[in-house]
Amino acid sequence: MAALHGVIPALTTPFRPDLSLDLPSFARLIEHVIADGVDGILVNGCTGESWSLSDEERRAVYRTAVETARGRAPVVAGCGHMLAAESVRKTKEAAAAGCDAALIQPPWYILPGPEEVMDHFATILDASPLPAVIYNIPRRTNITLTAEMCGRLAEHPNTLAFKESSKDFLLLQDIIRAVEGNAVVFAGYASLLGLGALACGAVGYMDSTTPVMGRLSADFFRAATSGDLATARALQSRMASLTKGFFGIGTFPAGVKAALDLLGRPGGPTRPPIRPLDAAGIARIRAALAGAGLLQRAQAAE
Repeated sequence: MAALHGVIPALTTPFRPDLSLDLPSFARLIEHVIADGVDGILVNGCTGESWSLSDEERRAVYRTAVETARGRAPVVAGCGHMLAAESVRKTKEAAAAGCDAALIQPPWYILPGPEEVMDHFATILDASPLPAVIYNIPRRTNITLTAEMCGRLAEHPNTLAFKESSKDFLLLQDIIRAVEGNAVVFAGYASLLGLGALACGAVGYMDSTTPVMGRLSADFFRAATSGDLATARALQSRMASLTKGFFGIGTFPAGVKAALDLLGRPGGPTRPPIRPLDAAGIARIRAALAGAGLLQRAQAAE
């Protein structure tokens, strides 16, 4: 199994003005975050508008990520589906493309019971050719994985890690303890929970704001894990202020894409039903970026 740790950004998927897949821009975005000092990349997740991609587009995203990363950063591929068999099919496509791990979440919409959720994961874990990162994201699935469930899932030899994005810090700590020795834990929402999560034993974080924050995110992680708490606290404060400045503007990930565009990084439009931001929303994001000093840094680099 590949080892995962550190800063792993969840990447957006760039589209052209006609909403077709823009793979050259996707490759440029990957180059940007690798230059920022990240420790891996996550593609085809919620941030990547995976729900809007065709099978062919998804396979192209997997291939482009692997070909662009060229071994410089492991690639975690979003492979979730409401049906376990379809999730297994995605893991096989990701493996064929050369991805390093598969991100899988509980089946949404169906609202299964806890043991049915465990059956879903067991089917995928038994058949997946890739090690799995199990994703707890109750806001999107309406299912919360308990620490007890995670402890049981961590015993499966194909479970590599957990991404914990419930925003429940007590649950995050409980999951870290429950899976210790069998799997590692990544926090979501690094700008809000990162320092505490790392202090409690998380090995890193997977989040959608890192491509916007650039080197700031990697600098924060290095400070937090090297004992430079004063620097880590200061950087966390900047990251939190920036996140609050553009999250909640429009439907996710429209705000992230708009921020990338303003920074000169590949963002592009969102696919329907997500609407692009209006002028007022873009102005608010511009102000947040300027307040964090990121807009000036981007302009100086041009």
